[in-house]
Amino acid sequence: MPVVNEIKTLTIPIVILAIIYVISILFFHLVEGWNFLDAAYYTSVTLATVGYGDFTPKSDLGKLGALVLIFTGVSTALYVITHLGLLREKTIDPHIQRRLQVLRNLTALQTGDVDSSQLKRIKDKISKDKGDERNQGFGRL
Repeated sequence: MPVVNEIKTLTIPIVILAIIYVISILFFHLVEGWNFLDAAYYTSVTLATVGYGDFTPKSDLGKLGALVLIFTGVSTALYVITHLGLLREKTIDPHIQRRLQVLRNLTALQTGDVDSSQLKRIKDKISKDKGDERNQGFGRL
């Protein structure tokens, strides 16, 4: 059950991101005097790294809060998004996973970023995959 473990490891970053989001909304509501919707909008735009510029903190404390939001919130959000992508990749059909691995191996071979033991493993894997395809009886009903 590796997917369940991945979900558990994402729980804490998602909770941290939610806490950052709520604190940011409250912070900009109190410090900048924005209503909750504007504060939520600014937080969302900042976390999404869009930065429309229609809302900007005017006070020094608000600008410091924006800096903290950018560095903590954006990095946490990107961490969560990246790991959600990795989790999604693990749920892909095994046939597609094998093909993705072959593509990764070919990329490593093309860039020369592979040592001799990895090269042997890659060749063995490609040979095994070709043999598996022949033995699956494509063409039979």
